[in-house]
This record gives sequence, structure tokens and C-alpha cells, in this order.
Amino acid sequence: MTSLGVGAHLVAWGVRPERIVELEWWESHDVPNTGLTVTAAPSQHFSGRTLKNRNASLWSSLIIRSQRHGVFFSGDTGLTTEYQTIRERLGPFDLVMLEVGAFHPAWGDIHLGPKNALEALALLGGGPFLPVHWGTFSLAMHAWDQPAETLLELGPKRAHDS
Repeated sequence: MTSLGVGAHLVAWGVRPERIVELEWWESHDVPNTGLTVTAAPSQHFSGRTLKNRNASLWSSLIIRSQRHGVFFSGDTGLTTEYQTIRERLGPFDLVMLEVGAFHPAWGDIHLGPKNALEALALLGGGPFLPVHWGTFSLAMHAWDQPAETLLELGPKRAHDS
């Protein structure tokens, strides 16, 4: 399962076309023989890595749901009010996975960072939170563990203020 327009890249990398399912926002696919449904939902990021292929495909978050549980995965994203709509249409979630790094204030529209991840978590209705996409490589001008350290600093304050 992937976002609309990404399938051509996968085929070019050797994935057989019959194995690829592209989804538009709010579109779902039942994974055969698993009891799982995957739904693409809005996300805020650009696609493409060069000027020639900028925004040539859709960028999505994904919701994976079984009869008993729901998981939200943000992928790379900036903070968007769409998270409230996602909660209303597809929540609640038993696990929320949000990217928290690399981040920089200038990247606010395409990456959450720790502070905005906590805001996104609130918009999604809260729940168990698994920070992802941090400490993998040096992209930003911060230490590799700064996203996690910042979450540790902000998390107890948020929980205490509630």
C-alpha cells in the first residue's frame, strides 16, 4: 500500500505491479487474508526530491485497522489541522506513531519535530504515542538524540498540565 502516484517508482525499483496498491486520501484497502484494512489519510509534505518531480505524487499518513485495534502512522509530515478530521473519521487509535525528527524551525510545514508532534497527538485524540523517524541520520542541525530528549522534557509537563 502506498500513496497515489508512487507505484511507478516501485515498479522501476523492481516491485511487481500486481503487488502494488495505490491509495488516494480517505481510500481504504482490505489486505487479503489478514483482517487488516489500510486507509490513506491527509498528510502535509511535498513529494519528490528534485525540481523535475516535485509534487508528482500524493503524500499520505496511513491508518491500519483490525476489528479490535487501530494504529495511526504519520510518515513525514508537518502539523496540520487535518489530524482532527482524521480522528473524527477514523479514530480512536490504540497507537499513534508520529515523526519527531529531524527537525528545524524552517521545516515546520513538512516535519513535526517534538513540540508539534505533541500537538498532533492531541488533535488525533491522544493515546499511546510511539515517536518515530529520529536518530536515523544527521539531516538537521541538532544532535541525533535531541528529538527524544525534547520529548522527555515536554512530555511530563504536558501530562502534568492536563
